[in-house]
Amino acid sequence: MFDGQKFLVYNKTNMKTKVMKASIRALVVFGKIIRRGEIAAFPTETVYGLGGDATNSFAVEKIFKAKGRPSDNPLIVHLGSKFRIKKYVETISPLEREIIKKFMPGPISLVLKKNELISSLVTAGGNTVAIRIPECKLARRLINFSRRPICAPSANTSKRPSPTVAAHVLEDLNGKIPLIVDGGQTEVGIESTVVKVQDGKVYILRPGKISKEDFEKELNVEVIEKAGGAVVESPGVKYAHYMPKCRMVLAGENDFEKVKNFYNSAESSGKSVVIFCKNSDLEKFKGLNCVGLGEDSVDASHNLFKALRDYEENDLIIALKITNGTMAAGLYNRMSKAAKGEEI
Repeated sequence: MFDGQKFLVYNKTNMKTKVMKASIRALVVFGKIIRRGEIAAFPTETVYGLGGDATNSFAVEKIFKAKGRPSDNPLIVHLGSKFRIKKYVETISPLEREIIKKFMPGPISLVLKKNELISSLVTAGGNTVAIRIPECKLARRLINFSRRPICAPSANTSKRPSPTVAAHVLEDLNGKIPLIVDGGQTEVGIESTVVKVQDGKVYILRPGKISKEDFEKELNVEVIEKAGGAVVESPGVKYAHYMPKCRMVLAGENDFEKVKNFYNSAESSGKSVVIFCKNSDLEKFKGLNCVGLGEDSVDASHNLFKALRDYEENDLIIALKITNGTMAAGLYNRMSKAAKGEEI
């Protein structure tokens, strides 16, 4: 990483952050910024990413510094086409090729053995790299205009809720990066599913939109949900993430009376409280400060990070689990981390 002197110089730079709506001009400017070793934020279908040239260690350092991200937390490399993957990895097995064929482009990152072109800073010193081809056409165009592989974590300060609109990026990184490309609100709302193939099985290292059932259906192989290891191969599994400024707790999906009692107790002690739940459950909390995240885990995933930022000025968020829909595992993963595992 930067030594002390370089770190001070970098942080003293009075950088003006420009927000540009998606356009040909934005594509050109983004490409130039990346090629000269700078970093910039851009939208994908999942969340906004903070991108830099994955082959340039100085650019990668800037990502870690801008976010305040630990250097042992690896980054995902984004490419504009799945046909570019072979340029940056050692080998691709038949099962890995099948995953690429059936799920890319899409909200999935596949861990493969990297080659020498990818900076070791990207992979936290490991010999594997998570590769992703975004489903978002704008993201792929931006990557292709840069003519570089783009390593990109979420474009927020480390531990904060991931950004799903350009305003979230500006809130966290204003003055730290030169450019944010504004593509509107992201579609999925939580980060990609991260998977690894080992011994003929698919391991899910981080849940997302693409579920265990999706892999089992399309690949007809054993799929195992797993996290951790001596060398972290996936972001989002080692450190605290997604936390609002206020305290957050989780509750069971149908624990309505428990939630109301907890709410009233906190409010009676002078706390400002908000409840997150399904739209269909709003009536059960009539008269209380309550926000509907949608009707299922897909809706709630799309809305969660924005809601965390919108309501974090309260003293307490009580979030009911939402288990229906195809993104229940990914949603619970983000909610639990945002609440630091605290449940009532």
